[in-house]
Amino acid sequence: MSLRTLKVIFGAVAVCFLLASAYIAVLVAERQRVLGDLTHYNPAWQASQAVAEFMRLERRLDALNVPGRGVDKEEVELRFEILLSRAKLLIEGRFQSIIQDDADQLAALRRLAEVLVLIQPLIAELEHPGAVQQALQLLEPLEPKLLQLASYAQIRGGERIAQDQHELNRLYWIFSGLSVGLILLGLILIGLFSRHNQLLERAHGDLHALTGRLAHAASHDALTGLANRTLFHEQLEAHLTRWRQKGIRFAALCLDLDRFKSVNDTLGHEIGDALLKVAADRLRNCLRDGDTVARLGGDEFAILQEVSGGLEPCTALARHLVEQLSAPYSVDGREIVIGASIGIAPVEAAIVSADQMLKRADLALYEAKSQGRGMFCYFEPGMEARLDARRSLEIDLRKALANDEFELFFQPQVNLKLNQINGFEALLRWRHPTWGKISPAEYIPIAEEIGLISPLGEWVIRTACAEAVKWPREIKVAVNLSPVQFRSGTLVHSVRHALERTGLPPRRLELELTETSLLDETEATMAALHELRRLGVRIAIDDFGTGYSSLSYLRSFPFDRIKLDRSFVRDLASRRDAMTIVQSIASLGAGLGMATVAEGIETKEQLLQVQTAGFTEAQGYYFGRPKPARELVYSLDAARSAPSA
Repeated sequence: MSLRTLKVIFGAVAVCFLLASAYIAVLVAERQRVLGDLTHYNPAWQASQAVAEFMRLERRLDALNVPGRGVDKEEVELRFEILLSRAKLLIEGRFQSIIQDDADQLAALRRLAEVLVLIQPLIAELEHPGAVQQALQLLEPLEPKLLQLASYAQIRGGERIAQDQHELNRLYWIFSGLSVGLILLGLILIGLFSRHNQLLERAHGDLHALTGRLAHAASHDALTGLANRTLFHEQLEAHLTRWRQKGIRFAALCLDLDRFKSVNDTLGHEIGDALLKVAADRLRNCLRDGDTVARLGGDEFAILQEVSGGLEPCTALARHLVEQLSAPYSVDGREIVIGASIGIAPVEAAIVSADQMLKRADLALYEAKSQGRGMFCYFEPGMEARLDARRSLEIDLRKALANDEFELFFQPQVNLKLNQINGFEALLRWRHPTWGKISPAEYIPIAEEIGLISPLGEWVIRTACAEAVKWPREIKVAVNLSPVQFRSGTLVHSVRHALERTGLPPRRLELELTETSLLDETEATMAALHELRRLGVRIAIDDFGTGYSSLSYLRSFPFDRIKLDRSFVRDLASRRDAMTIVQSIASLGAGLGMATVAEGIETKEQLLQVQTAGFTEAQGYYFGRPKPARELVYSLDAARSAPSA
């Protein structure tokens, strides 16, 4: 081989080497840029985005207190859901590897998770007084810690970038040092090129996976994996577009879980979250391909269902959903029974926006819940007017206690053996300045929903005790309790304070509670009952026989009295089995050493029947209608002859 040939070969190899060197240098530099961007993007970007969402949530909460700022509860809930998604990435992702050597940063991350759990129920109940301020108070101390966390992540991310750059430079100089031998260098170039491609593909794969996870987290609920409110709104817009362009009909269904709040309050949020996951799985299994289900927040879900022809598929789906969601759940070894209420809004030509359609479904849901829960309703135009009336009533109810619009009426309770009045039941009456008398069935559920029942219940107990202390003999006063009062944790204190303030002997106060109050039979409920008993207060179970497992309640707590529901007395004249039930309850009370009270006595015949059955006390219009305290008489004959109030 001639020298010229060798020169040509070596020249060709040198040119190839230079070209390869330049190519490898470009690829290494590109890899350095991509890895640098990725490393910076992953920890520092996540932390900065979490801080940004945290501050946005603070601003929205702060603006929610200021009328006219254009911020509503839904926007705050959306910002909270986004912050939850960001926080979940920090807590469950690779972010903790960046801060694992710094105890302060780990503590800040744990505190963020704790605060988010604490404010979640506050976000769901922002309309309640003080909820916004309480949420802001919980969030405010976190701001400097999160800013420090983001700064720390930025610094550590930079250190990671420097480490990667150092490694790349080292590889590059190794490559340059080995360029003495063309053949060996060529092998090294091939190895480096292959290694580079592998790392680049891995980096692109990680980046693609991360981007996919971020996109999924932004459009799906972190707890259940269902679509979130944002994605549902987009799907609703798309359905409306298809409806307008192609005439493809559909319906929006809003549903929430009945009695879920009680599960959360009594069993804890961990059990509540597990229950939501199971409920979400049941929802998925009820739907067809092409239907959309989303979690809008809390225990509220929404569905988009395509329909052809009439609305029979919507009706069938709603019935199936109520049936499936009402079946018992097994969560953490506990059997839980809840239910579902559903509102349905079919698409119509009059609908101009997704928000309007969702509002219709929500109005129908509210109507379903007002009919007793476990129901489904279709939207009707009159629902908006009823909702406006309900909101007006809610506003007036908030002012009624301060404006002294409530009054207590008292209905006599009679000892059948002595044939004399031995007590009065306190009944709350509201005289609205515009609408006059309003039935308790209308405003008591609202008071329970908006958190007014506890202060209202305290007023009733305090006022009833103040009136009863003026009565002769040992006549007692009975006061009804709401299940919400047990969950508030202030019941025992309210009763103790009322007795001390009025001087009424505890034995003359009787508290009546329904089986609903004992439905979950929590330790807190039973502890409150025993504490009341230690005060000397009498405890009665009201509306006995209409609940779920009355006999188990009688074994759990030694009640003083059993009050038979009025429906059994009403049926005495028309149903043969009614007398058998009445006699059984009288015998049960006698065997347990508890007094028995028959409610709803309106005729002498009913009185004789309950006396024959063995009841010890009675109450009803036959002995006198409820009257204000100033009109009370304490003689049975006088009560019967007095005019009705």
